[in-house]
Amino acid sequence: MRKWLVSSGVLNKVGKPSRYIGKELNRVIKDPDGKLRILLSFPDTYEVGMSHLGLKILYKELNKTDEFYAERAYLPWKDMIGEMISARIPLYSMETYTAAAQFDIVGITLQYELCYSNVLALLELAGIPILQRERTTEPIVLGGGPCSTNPEPMADYFDAFVIGDGEAVTPQICCEVRENIELLRSGRRRELLELLSKIQGVYVPSLGRRKVVKAVIADLSDYEIDPSPLVPYMKTVHDRAVMEVMRGCNRGCRFCQAGMIYRPVRERGVDELRESVQKVLKATGYDELSFLSLSTMDHSSIDVLTEEILPLLEPQRVALSLPSTRIDSFGVEIASQIASIRRTGLTFAPEAGSQRLRNVINKNVSEDDLMATVKAAKNSGWQRVKLYFMIGLPTERDEDLEEIVRLARKVKAVGFKEVSVSAAIFIPKPHTPFQFSPQISEVEASRRLGILRKLSGRGIQLGCHNPSSSTVEGVLSRGDRKVGRAILRAYKSGAIFDEWNEEFDASIWQEAFKAEGVDVQDYMKGYSTQDELTWDHISLGISKRFFIEEYEKALREETTGDCRWVGCTGCAVCQTLNVTNVLRKA
Repeated sequence: MRKWLVSSGVLNKVGKPSRYIGKELNRVIKDPDGKLRILLSFPDTYEVGMSHLGLKILYKELNKTDEFYAERAYLPWKDMIGEMISARIPLYSMETYTAAAQFDIVGITLQYELCYSNVLALLELAGIPILQRERTTEPIVLGGGPCSTNPEPMADYFDAFVIGDGEAVTPQICCEVRENIELLRSGRRRELLELLSKIQGVYVPSLGRRKVVKAVIADLSDYEIDPSPLVPYMKTVHDRAVMEVMRGCNRGCRFCQAGMIYRPVRERGVDELRESVQKVLKATGYDELSFLSLSTMDHSSIDVLTEEILPLLEPQRVALSLPSTRIDSFGVEIASQIASIRRTGLTFAPEAGSQRLRNVINKNVSEDDLMATVKAAKNSGWQRVKLYFMIGLPTERDEDLEEIVRLARKVKAVGFKEVSVSAAIFIPKPHTPFQFSPQISEVEASRRLGILRKLSGRGIQLGCHNPSSSTVEGVLSRGDRKVGRAILRAYKSGAIFDEWNEEFDASIWQEAFKAEGVDVQDYMKGYSTQDELTWDHISLGISKRFFIEEYEKALREETTGDCRWVGCTGCAVCQTLNVTNVLRKA
């Protein structure tokens, strides 16, 4: 493969050729002989995949074991796929340019539903049969990531899924495969899959709908932050050093799947993070560092952490960024300290315009909180802010949408040069209290977005999600194996890179759903709390009773507090998984 890349001139024919050459700073190089070979792949372009921290964490974690060699692959863009098919060059690894089919395990991360067609493209380019039942001695195809919590739409295409924290499960899978590699090489695949299914957090769909409980890391600090992360040669989507300061969020937003998937909260300590910052910056040379988590501002020691980290960054002119800003004065105070080096943007997520609807979704912030916060931000020198909202939330009425318009204008009136408003279409997700909710139709989504369009102009920019792609995402999100067959049909009809707006073709999906007998309304209409759901055999440690109670509280417009501050709220994750919140107050 390397010879072909150099001699064929293909890199002169495709866009962004640095996507395909590898050779990054801090990549892992080993002698592959005698080692279990794992290909960690991301079903999107290099610049998207290289921005994903989870794959990087697994990459370094697996390579700590001498007997394993983990390499990486990303889905090439369409021009490169065409060139590779013409030259009969399969998907290859970034480290050794080895064909994907020569590995023992091919892991594929599932970050968002609209990448499902990309997964099939990746398998086909790798020369691995798309359908699991057609594989014999080919690599074990392993799925993981948030979408694996409803694995059924992709069940026919994967040998196994990781449910839970990848660091807790994947090394065990690798050990089991290495110890029983002859089962794979002699075509006794089912026997090997039976062994893998005995590992907590592993779901093998070909063995039936067996109950699987997620695997979880009890203490994040048991896993060292990578001191020398990969540095690409090209600009990536998130072109900066990233450190995970905590995992999990218990605020309990009822629409938020990640907040349920990653419970409980597990924080890293200030001393650990301070030492890691120094190592990471020395090893990478980045001029921006991001503290990543679902709610970084909720870290028990965020004030001490910023006080201790900023003096390390200022002499090197390294900016610190946080994913979003808490809606209170403390959040602005921390953001103002961070902005002493460089203003990297200020984002708030009220999610709904009215207090009634914020109570429904359990977003425990008031309009007074928001206005006090944005005024503090303006007084601290910010000229631009971003506001995130959703439309189509359960019980939403037109007056709730009018409240978004009013609230955005009220924020603009504080004196900002520009207010950016993002309006996403609510999509019910498995393993959330709103998993029972209906999803609004494309026609209704377009109508409701029309109410918001009066915001455009006058220093307010409005960005809206595509109703057609949101419909497809909704079907895939709560889909089953029948939907999985439609995914294959859509891919065969040309669906690829569906998460890219300019590539998404709604007609392909409409035809695929029709051909496979998928009635979109069956997956959009919502469910009774008494229904058995497609994903009920996958347990995240949270009881279904908790989801039902939270859904019923939402319909009564009642809120639930965060167990870190109000005591146990009864989700049962700590009891089921024998874990607890790990809070590190300095």
